[in-house]
Amino acid sequence: MDLSWWRDLVIVIWGVITTAAVICICILACLLYKKLVPLVKDADIVIGKVGDVVDYTKEEVISPVVQFTSAAQGIVQGITLIADIFKKKEK
Repeated sequence: MDLSWWRDLVIVIWGVITTAAVICICILACLLYKKLVPLVKDADIVIGKVGDVVDYTKEEVISPVVQFTSAAQGIVQGITLIADIFKKKEK
């Protein structure tokens, strides 16, 4: 048994081990995929519902608050303008 025979034996054993490892990894990947698909579908449903809640909140809460804030800011600016006009007349 010379060195080339041992080299060939190592190559064959390494090939068998690598093939077995690849098969095991593929089986694990398939099992993991089957477990993750329902989770991804559920996550998509939850994301859709959260999007609906955000849209509803935007329409029903944030828009009126922004309108009220804009109106209040306009009133304050109007009062400030009128106050500045009367202050100029006094001087």
